[in-house]
Amino acid sequence: MLFLPYGTDAPLYHWPIATGTIIFANVAIFFATTAQVLFGNMEIESVEFLILQFNQINPFQWISNAFMHGGFMHLLGNMFFLWAFGIVVEGKIGTAMFTGLYFLIAAMDGAAVQVPMFLLSGEGAALGASGVIFGLMVIAMLWAPENEVDCFYMIFFTFGTAEIRIIALGATFVFMQVAFLFLGGFSMSSEMLHMIGAAIGLPIGVLMLRQGLVDCEGWDVISRNPFLQEYELLCSEKQRRRILRQTESTDDPMSAALRTSSTAAVQTPTVVASKTAAAIPVVPAVKAKTQSRMPNLFSRKRAGVAAQQPAPNVSAHPDFNRLAFTLRQSIQTETMATAEQAFARIEQLKLSSAISDRTLFAYASLLGKRKRWLEAIHPLTIIANHNRELADPSRIRISQIQLTVMKKPELAIQTLLQIKDSENQTAALIKKRDQLLASARK
Repeated sequence: MLFLPYGTDAPLYHWPIATGTIIFANVAIFFATTAQVLFGNMEIESVEFLILQFNQINPFQWISNAFMHGGFMHLLGNMFFLWAFGIVVEGKIGTAMFTGLYFLIAAMDGAAVQVPMFLLSGEGAALGASGVIFGLMVIAMLWAPENEVDCFYMIFFTFGTAEIRIIALGATFVFMQVAFLFLGGFSMSSEMLHMIGAAIGLPIGVLMLRQGLVDCEGWDVISRNPFLQEYELLCSEKQRRRILRQTESTDDPMSAALRTSSTAAVQTPTVVASKTAAAIPVVPAVKAKTQSRMPNLFSRKRAGVAAQQPAPNVSAHPDFNRLAFTLRQSIQTETMATAEQAFARIEQLKLSSAISDRTLFAYASLLGKRKRWLEAIHPLTIIANHNRELADPSRIRISQIQLTVMKKPELAIQTLLQIKDSENQTAALIKKRDQLLASARK
């Protein structure tokens, strides 16, 4: 069985210069060392100093072994995987930071293998970039889980290409390594080397997200799963505020359009809009909670950004994941027709309660960008009824439409009065509420 990833649909904001250079270096070093040994032009002893030897502790080998490979197929497989996951990671953080990250993982991986083996047995050796690649794979799983990797496969006499989500591909390979480790008795092996690399990549990927060193535009694992944001170890308070600001930004296209257009055009409501244009429900506000001043890194947060729990069993619908992914992707690419179709189908299946508030908010913003205000009310109302962290920002947007588009200040006042002062509210949101209330009462 042969399985080789070669491309991705993940958005890349930097050219893969470092990834390409590292691949070139691996190929060049292979033909200068291992290939010469295989062809009989060089003795193996002359290249052993580059391999991770377990009878010594040599920091130079922590790096050099990651550029050595035992054969052509070993090199080929590693380089394909390095390309697929390297371009995802480098595409988000740039050449300089990726280069440092690559060598950091290589050094940590080499040390994590050589030092314990030197102390335990002092026998054997290891080589190859697969440990670093597994570290990059786990980071890609964290940063771009829902993007896809293009893969070539050959199983016996069957071959072809497939598009596989990064989270699914990575999880499959991790599961395989763990399974082989159980079968092999957890001895030092290729699978153990791979899992050591993965274990190194995991905290690095989380830390870079936590410190704001990488911008995944809200598509990373932490941002897409609000329950993870409750753990201080995974998501700092600063990161939670940053995630919230991505959806509560003052340059939201809906707010900007409403601010700059005193005579906003109201399009004829579609089937989706007709459900909500006639009467806008006034939704209750969330009661404020007291936030602990002494966060525990391993305990769930009791306040701050609340988790967005989907309705029970709704997300288990066989079409939910496909429709939700289509909706998110079409919002990201601003493909209005596709987004409308996906949302209408989600509504028809009564699955809208399981769509994340962040996705609903982004969909409403896209509708607002097209000046389709009445249609934007429905997803905003769903968010407000959820009574989670985006409920009050959604009430602000609803009141703007009620006041500016529908010309119903009394409805806007009712909606705005549901936004209560609390320590969890941002000053900007309270100020916006007060400004809109003043305008509605004129």
